[in-house]
Amino acid sequence: MPKKRKISTGELISSVVFFCFGVWLISEGFSVIHAGHPMQGSVVLVGGVLCMLAAFRFQIANLIGNIFE
Repeated sequence: MPKKRKISTGELISSVVFFCFGVWLISEGFSVIHAGHPMQGSVVLVGGVLCMLAAFRFQIANLIGNIFE
């Protein structure tokens, strides 16, 4: 089994920023939808979900790597 590499400080910072921005975008997306703009809110929600996926990109890569190993 290959040795796990240590995550760098820059990768950690970008993951935290992606996570926080994703949470904020999802929250704003729901606010926009409730304000009566479902199309705009949906676009913001998609952006938030993509940010959340980016925050967990290393875990997703490890999971996919383990599946295809």
